[in-house]
Amino acid sequence: MYLSVAPPDGFTRWSDADWERWLRDHPWEAAERLCSRGDWSIFLYQLRKHCPRGAKALEPLFAQLVNERPLSAREAEDLRQALQLARGELDALSVQALNAADEQFAGAEGLQAMVAAARARLGKEPSVGDVWADLFSQVDKLLQDAMGRKRGIYFGNV
Repeated sequence: MYLSVAPPDGFTRWSDADWERWLRDHPWEAAERLCSRGDWSIFLYQLRKHCPRGAKALEPLFAQLVNERPLSAREAEDLRQALQLARGELDALSVQALNAADEQFAGAEGLQAMVAAARARLGKEPSVGDVWADLFSQVDKLLQDAMGRKRGIYFGNV
């Protein structure tokens, strides 16, 4: 799963001439690899399942996040706020709270490997937020960059 800062809002409706003008002055920025698509799906599933306040704030953006569709500048700000809420909720949740439904969705071995990696990185029993700390950090950094430029984000594979 890759994300980058998008061109200005409305870019999805640009003509070829608009793109040529934009790219002449603004070389396309490489997308940053955040995680695999499978891990992205697991992340979104766990946000929705374990973060009532975060999930409610994410709901208007959920289809775009699942389907990897661009977010406008305003939606990127909304995503950042929703992820901050969700991070707080996941930080308060012990990995012991993960259950069979999580294992069914993520695969028991995959989920156990993610928890073990967080445990090894921290040297203590992690929270669910700790399991996803790197992804939260990467997404937040990109969203801050987008907000600083008053632009949205773009899902890409470049």
